[in-house]
Amino acid sequence: MTATADRIYINGNIRTMDGSGTVAPTAMASKDGRFVAVGSDAEISELAGPGVAIVDLDGTVVVPGFIETHLHPIMWGLMLGDVEATTGACPTIDAVVAALAARAETTPPGEAIQAWGFDDSLVAEDRGLTTADLDRASTRHPILVRHLSGHGIYVNSLALDLAGVDSATVDPEGGVIVRDADGTPTGELCEIPAMSLVHNLAPAVDPDASKLALRRAQDVMASVGVTSFHDMYVTSEMYDAYRGLDEEGDLRLRARLYLGHGVHDQLGELADSTSHVTVGGVKLISDGSIQLHTAALTEPYHDLGGCHCGGMAIPSGALDALVSEHHGAGHQVAIHTNGDQAIDHALDAIALAKAAHPDIDIVHRLEHVQTLREDQIDRMVELGVVASIFVNHVYYWGDRHRDRFLGPGRGERISPVASVVAAGLPYGLHCDCPVTPVNPLFTMNTAVHRLTRGGHVLGAEQCVSTRDALSGYTSAAARITGEGSDKGRIAVGLLADFVVLDGDPLDGPVDLSELKVLRTVVGGETVFEA
Repeated sequence: MTATADRIYINGNIRTMDGSGTVAPTAMASKDGRFVAVGSDAEISELAGPGVAIVDLDGTVVVPGFIETHLHPIMWGLMLGDVEATTGACPTIDAVVAALAARAETTPPGEAIQAWGFDDSLVAEDRGLTTADLDRASTRHPILVRHLSGHGIYVNSLALDLAGVDSATVDPEGGVIVRDADGTPTGELCEIPAMSLVHNLAPAVDPDASKLALRRAQDVMASVGVTSFHDMYVTSEMYDAYRGLDEEGDLRLRARLYLGHGVHDQLGELADSTSHVTVGGVKLISDGSIQLHTAALTEPYHDLGGCHCGGMAIPSGALDALVSEHHGAGHQVAIHTNGDQAIDHALDAIALAKAAHPDIDIVHRLEHVQTLREDQIDRMVELGVVASIFVNHVYYWGDRHRDRFLGPGRGERISPVASVVAAGLPYGLHCDCPVTPVNPLFTMNTAVHRLTRGGHVLGAEQCVSTRDALSGYTSAAARITGEGSDKGRIAVGLLADFVVLDGDPLDGPVDLSELKVLRTVVGGETVFEA
């Protein structure tokens, strides 16, 4: 071997995900942040010389760095400073009220109190919060409690008064003001247009707070093996935080940013990409959440009966125009699509955009695709559209989807990873943190075993192999953004991003969630070590 190196790793079990060769390599070398050699200990040891760092992997397993293809790190980091209202922290509504009341005691009157993570379908009372509940916590502070899905918010009476929301307020297009039988708002606002009615009650987030939030999130991501991630709704302020942290040398993971609609116009000409910050495209939220009955379905919700199928947050005609605009501008579009009706509309919009601009070749992506049908998978392949799949729904809400929201047939089929793999459709898996925790090994394990929170196997025919699950966080995940020549595999010329594990995810039947991350490396630099 004639290549030079600045770091050498020997005595490992390397799972390259490269699809080449039958003998698993035991060593690798990197220089200037990229792999320069992969092979046996003897071969790679020849590159040793003065100043070359040699790391003995001691028989541990190495896999490519995990690519988390859909989450919201700054939002998550900011939430960590608010009241936690998840079912784990607050299993009852009384517990939520108590936690908010405790925060009110240390908060100046008039200042907003925020909480996150509430789920009406998992709390003991099995219902949403009301103004009456939240008024018990405080009537001197506006209170805003975010639903775990990110598609709803619950507020107290003071917040409604300050926002000017009452019985006469008309639902904004794409949003829902939930009302009781006589038309009085209950305090629940669903989808961004309605949630925006109270957003100005929360204090503005300054750049330093955004950077701190990103540092918090980055530390957790590194500890679970994430080397690259896609932030799936970035405002101009968030973009500035990423650029600032990168310029300061504190952004240690690779961020791919999807800007909200209109943010390109606000920012003007974007700065050049760096090794750690790239703008990937634009995020559009076309429908809502299955748990809130706001995802757009072609058949009614199982538990509501009648003809309630949810609805589009962006009407189909407006979606057509937005996708065409961004496609024409050369932007990859990532479209939030939980319901199968929303998937239909998104694919229609993409087909129209491609027909209008046949000279522009862009691979667009659909996010979540909870209720993806077989015919839609075929159409995605035909249109060259890729998928980022929110498979964690199987564990966290699978029982409820089967028994409540969607019914047995549709509920058991959610997140159909096996069908996507069989069709050859490029895909990634994701956690959508803070909706569910970021933990790639757990998410992969869910794709393999499809166990629900209640311990049931949900749609066994959609279980995938451990290799397919690992691919959804490595080689396949890199393909959905056209980055396969840079990341997702361990091969000469690719970025030296990898994870060291205490066990082999490809060694027969295994519970991937029990594997431990021992080391996370980005560009040859260790960013986490257990």
